[in-house]
Amino acid sequence: MATLAHSSLTNSQLSRLAHRQRANWFAQAATTVGLWQERIRQRRALAQLSPRELADFGASAADVYWELRAPFWRAMPPC
Repeated sequence: MATLAHSSLTNSQLSRLAHRQRANWFAQAATTVGLWQERIRQRRALAQLSPRELADFGASAADVYWELRAPFWRAMPPC
């Protein structure tokens, strides 16, 4: 079906379209990797907090334990 949608495009148009799709894919991949790195950084910072600091924003040790066990690709649940 994709060939029908692009049957009227010239070779140069198809080439530009393919290039944009690859660039878009790389941009999305870079954004995702950046997001994962930020989650790793945040979870490391969370692990360094004292019980008193956790209590300041209403987190328990169980909350922290659950969050630290989550893989980096899993987002934190909304509050």
